[in-house]
Amino acid sequence: MASADPGPILPELEAAEAVAHDRAMSLPLIVALAILAFAAGFHLHWALGGRLGFSVSLPQRQDGSPVMAHRLRWWRPAAGAVALGLALLGALALAAQGHIALPLSDSLIGMTLAAIGTCFILRAIIPTPWTGFFKRIRSTRWARYDSWVYSPLFLLLGGALLVIALRR
Repeated sequence: MASADPGPILPELEAAEAVAHDRAMSLPLIVALAILAFAAGFHLHWALGGRLGFSVSLPQRQDGSPVMAHRLRWWRPAAGAVALGLALLGALALAAQGHIALPLSDSLIGMTLAAIGTCFILRAIIPTPWTGFFKRIRSTRWARYDSWVYSPLFLLLGGALLVIALRR
């Protein structure tokens, strides 16, 4: 019994596998998109009137009052803008790795991701009274969430964006 000659098919399969592998999402992209989706979802929830997590969504003074109490009337529209910005950042990350096409140059996408990634890392490590790993006010609910959730996510997201920007 003669066996079929798979010769001509193998190069086509190898080429298809190579293209599929090139389109596979990298770990930094998966991490960045997961964090961005989580954060954008919360901000959209708040923008649409949701209350889940509202009490720890803004930095607090030691008495528990929001640092930006004078801006609370703008809080929901601002949360919507943040959700949109996070979605656009996700699109930039996807474009940087060739998963979607955007009408922007590769260098602009890379520089934008690197700049935003750097800002996120700096937000986590530069001490301010209310934010970052080295904040001075640590006794509020916000401060505990910032130490255990927000700052680690900023650091991880910033690092993932920098890796994506540098790997292009």
